[in-house]
Amino acid sequence: MSVAEAKRQQRKKDQRNLLMFRAGMVGLLLGMFGWMVRSSLLEASVFLAIGAAYSFLVWRVASQSVRAVTVMSWSLMVNFWTLISIDNQHLLAVPASGPWFVGILAGGMAAGSVWLGPHAGAEFAPKNKRRPDADGKYSGGRRLALINGACAALLLGIGTAAIVLLSPPMPAGAVLVASFFAGWMLFRFPPALPARNGLVLLGTPAVFVVLVILGGTLGLVALPYSWAYGVMAGILIGGRHWAGDRLGAPRPPFNSQHKRRRRRKPRKKRSTPSGGRSQPHLPAQPFRAAAIGGLKDKAGSGR
Repeated sequence: MSVAEAKRQQRKKDQRNLLMFRAGMVGLLLGMFGWMVRSSLLEASVFLAIGAAYSFLVWRVASQSVRAVTVMSWSLMVNFWTLISIDNQHLLAVPASGPWFVGILAGGMAAGSVWLGPHAGAEFAPKNKRRPDADGKYSGGRRLALINGACAALLLGIGTAAIVLLSPPMPAGAVLVASFFAGWMLFRFPPALPARNGLVLLGTPAVFVVLVILGGTLGLVALPYSWAYGVMAGILIGGRHWAGDRLGAPRPPFNSQHKRRRRRKPRKKRSTPSGGRSQPHLPAQPFRAAAIGGLKDKAGSGR
């Protein structure tokens, strides 16, 4: 057996072991879930299945668009926090946040591997990895437009359902609409890339925390969730072209266009004198030898 064949066999063996490990982890999660909710297994399994399907689609389908998978990965935890608020108010017959969390873990682990075919056990990766064109922009298409549009519609639908369940519709609905237009304008008419990223990564969570405090004080629990769902949907709609030749293409600026750190230039070699010929190196006479020679000279002259 050649070295290349041995490496190939070892890689397949490692992939099978990884696949068995992930299958065992999924089975362990489901077993613990079944034991903990055995009294209401059927009702809780509904939220488990929804969470698993949601997470699986996020990592398998939405991953074809970088912005879509980024926003939808944020929504996993926003959905979890929303369900915690729903559980605290006992609006459903069974707890929903726990089964949802187990479902997104199981669905994420299932989506991260290839389960069938010759590449079973390998890490899942989109077939067509998107790269920028010569002008630095990214291409689009109906598929990308459909993915981002469906994700935005889903987020608005979840936000509307949270408003109906948690708060009086009018104040939370106004926050949902305002946050949608805020996210849309931020990506439709974006500022410089550092400013836009700062507003998304720092400004959005800061407003969320303020609305959590304000909503808890006024009894409007859905205010922060309305803000989060609206901003996420607005980012997906405002950050993409929806008509013309660039249908489905993302709008700049892109993080990949950010200037990288300048590399240090290599130091130039020192030029040698006399036309490039190296001069012979003459070792310096040691100080001690020079001193001894001077003493000898003095002694000889005194004789």
